[in-house]
Amino acid sequence: MTHSIYKHLKQSPEDFIVEEVLPENFLKKEGSYNVYKLEKTNLSTLQVVRFLSKKLKILPSQIGFAGLKDKYAVTTQYLTIPKDCKLDDFCVERKKKKEKFCIKKVGKSDKPLSLGDNKGNIFTITLRNINKELRKNIYKNLEIINQYGLANYFGEQRFGSVKARNDFIFKYFLEGKIEKGLKAYFSVKFSLKNWGKWEEFYKDIKPIAESYEKDLILGLKRGLSFEKAVRILPKNIRLMFNFAYQSFIWNEVLRNYIEQRYPYKRVDFINNWKLSFYIDVFDFEEFKNLKIPYTGKEFKFENKHLESVFQQVLKKYNIKEEWFDKEVIGIKAFTDGERNAVCIPENIKILSKDKNKLKIRFFLPKGSYATVFIRKLLI
Repeated sequence: MTHSIYKHLKQSPEDFIVEEVLPENFLKKEGSYNVYKLEKTNLSTLQVVRFLSKKLKILPSQIGFAGLKDKYAVTTQYLTIPKDCKLDDFCVERKKKKEKFCIKKVGKSDKPLSLGDNKGNIFTITLRNINKELRKNIYKNLEIINQYGLANYFGEQRFGSVKARNDFIFKYFLEGKIEKGLKAYFSVKFSLKNWGKWEEFYKDIKPIAESYEKDLILGLKRGLSFEKAVRILPKNIRLMFNFAYQSFIWNEVLRNYIEQRYPYKRVDFINNWKLSFYIDVFDFEEFKNLKIPYTGKEFKFENKHLESVFQQVLKKYNIKEEWFDKEVIGIKAFTDGERNAVCIPENIKILSKDKNKLKIRFFLPKGSYATVFIRKLLI
């Protein structure tokens, strides 16, 4: 049985509370950077960073952070700002939009925060509309998680640039179909009826487009090629296209590995994709340490079965090995690295329960997704 987790999750921002945990000894008495605690509701990390960069008249890249936190949530995380930027503690609230954030100085650091510098996050999550049968399943799944952890899939936050199944913007770029990729990107938010008539198209998108989207179209209007115009998009946006595609392939490798090896339950994910969660593991001591490479180019496959699954997935989705490390739209595509196949949550605790509601707290190491944990609970 599958569930849309959003019948049960994020009915209000307060149902999804995230507290970032920094590594021990990150805060110092002295250092070149001031460290601020950011508490926010109904705002993305990047929205706040852009606001602060304008306020301080510095580049957004000068504001360091360890991870992007959910928008529709109550989150606490840390920012680093060069110490010569004067910033007093303050709060901003827009009651109509139910948006709020507060900045408070908490210490200093001798280095800026970069993506992945956090130790992990503590989540306090309220699940609603929980009937008797589902509650029983949740308890059973908690036992499995306590014994075997859970499959460490990338969650939906990783796939913001994906419009529909297999319609990966980045795949078009890899195939040299730059215009097709840009059309897929713009079609998510805008009508394409005036595509190619750049004056009219600019007028269509102007009211709601981001400044960089408008700059890209103005570039095309000036006669830039699609290849040059796409580079007007900020590097972090272009990287997200790559990450979305590469993360999908990685998820598929893990899913197929699990399905070929263990008893599992398959659940719906975004679009018409699936995730499969193991319900028993016969070789957990080995499996819990398994790392899955992104390409296997630099980090070689030590597990022959895993390597075979990887090749099956590449073939299924027509991924060409010459794409690994290929430069496209100004970034390196499909770079290598490793990710744990298994996530081991810590300090799982049910805080409260009533007839239709359950409040649960747990710690996840950096890079693991609470929405994946919740999907596992609800199968």
